[in-house]
Amino acid sequence: MTNQKEVNKALLKELKQKKSELEKCKREFEIEKNIKNGLYFFILTNNLYELLVSFCKTNDYQNEDYQIKSLDYLIENLG
Repeated sequence: MTNQKEVNKALLKELKQKKSELEKCKREFEIEKNIKNGLYFFILTNNLYELLVSFCKTNDYQNEDYQIKSLDYLIENLG
């Protein structure tokens, strides 16, 4: 049977792992946020806002997997 000290060590190890995973998620979130903000800036500075509005009206963001759609588009249209 394990004693409380062993349980505490295991919990501390798990806590360290979860904190590390959380930090990784935070870094990845910031990277993705910056990429999206860069794309929004590109849209605004290239007068593409009205085109985006039109696109939003005809596409369902809640029920579409745009990662898969984007990859499929790239496979079909690049090189």
